[in-house]
Amino acid sequence: MSKGDTLDKTIAFLQKREGIDKTLKIVRYTSRLIAAVSPPGSDTRKRFDALQSSVGTSRKAYRLGKFLQGLDALRRMRLRCSSLALLELVAYAGEGTYYFLDQFLWLMKAGFLPKHQEKAVAKASAWAEVLGYMGSIALSCHKLQQLNIQEAALARKLEALMKDEQDKQCINGGLLRQLQLLRSARLLQGRVRGFNHPVALSCAGLLSAAVSTYKYWNA
Repeated sequence: MSKGDTLDKTIAFLQKREGIDKTLKIVRYTSRLIAAVSPPGSDTRKRFDALQSSVGTSRKAYRLGKFLQGLDALRRMRLRCSSLALLELVAYAGEGTYYFLDQFLWLMKAGFLPKHQEKAVAKASAWAEVLGYMGSIALSCHKLQQLNIQEAALARKLEALMKDEQDKQCINGGLLRQLQLLRSARLLQGRVRGFNHPVALSCAGLLSAAVSTYKYWNA
């Protein structure tokens, strides 16, 4: 990619709300990480604490009205009685409620609304976010289960194709690539389940920021 293409892509990325939000997310969690490893009471720690706090408030402003996306997702849901529909309801409703309450937290931090209810609103917002994440994680686990089923079916198909050397030479390369992707997804599932190292947890926010930025950068 040429420098011109990179500049054009950066401009287009920052013109979108998600682009600015993900950039601020990287700045915030990088600042928080630097502050965490800096000596207590040091000038560096105070500066980066102030920066991450300011950026956190700015992100709330940029997410103004974002709860409507969750409302739209709920509106478009197919009404059906199933556990999958319940998970979608929890995920979308939790995320939408989190973004809705986040607007009031922003107005409180900005001094427009009284702050005596800030802790209660923050607690409710946090619980809504947790419910949204639980629903999203459960949906992802369901998708991984479907991938495991597809992986097993592809493995059986691949084994049947490789019974003799002649068939082995005729295997479609796309089948092998698809099987590899499914196995990679399974490996990722195992890594996520073992994600409990203290250092890794301290960097989780920054990793999430990097992944989400990469996702929207390539979109």
